[in-house]
Amino acid sequence: MPRSSKKRKPNKEPEPSSSSDDSNNSEEEEEELDQHENIQIDLEARTPIDTDHSAILYFLEQSFGSTLKKSILDLNLLATQLINQQSIGSVFYQPVDEADDDDDDESPVLGICSFLRFYQQQNKQVATWLLDKCSDNEQAKAILQTSKCGLFINERYMNIPVDISLPAIRTLRTEISYEIDYWIIHAKLRLDKNNSNTIYYINGEDEIFQNHSTLFIDYTPTQSNNNEWTEKRRIIFVSTNKLDQICSDIEHKLKQ
Repeated sequence: MPRSSKKRKPNKEPEPSSSSDDSNNSEEEEEELDQHENIQIDLEARTPIDTDHSAILYFLEQSFGSTLKKSILDLNLLATQLINQQSIGSVFYQPVDEADDDDDDESPVLGICSFLRFYQQQNKQVATWLLDKCSDNEQAKAILQTSKCGLFINERYMNIPVDISLPAIRTLRTEISYEIDYWIIHAKLRLDKNNSNTIYYINGEDEIFQNHSTLFIDYTPTQSNNNEWTEKRRIIFVSTNKLDQICSDIEHKLKQ
């Protein structure tokens, strides 16, 4: 579980994760992780720092895809923006035993929980990308064009337990000092090819966000199919006045 306080402990430069080979193997890696149960480890949270860039970029590529053109959505720039915010967002890592003098020990980033606000004038590329994905939905376009919105970034390795989500979301809410009308969640889903009613949320808490959403829109990412599952992405619009109930529902689910 992440602890309530943030630390500025730096971690070593992670191995580059955005190479073409890694991108091509991302689905295979996720399939392999699916075969393992959630691991139980002690996690800590801290503010993102420059050496987290490669890890954050990896998580963004898992969510949005590694084949996006920079002219459409520059994930490298998005990772930089998440780091430069300083006072908003956390990355999660497993702390290294300080008594261990092994210089090779690292504290790799295992997840990120952050928020990127945008208006038409601020982070315009994100707003433009969302407007394109929501072009057939008048209500979604109206929200994006007239309301104060932000993109909720909530990514982690698949076998990191959902338990980290609740304290991370609660901490994030206290860090957001500006007015926001809607949180926009970019959820990763899998649909069973043999039963279209079977939907698996990669992050289980995203289903709770959807249950309290104003609307949601699905789209299919590139290279989305394998033998058993069809990959989907779901853009979920959630009014900020629903967040208290969402946190309560996540807490209830974790106690089950």
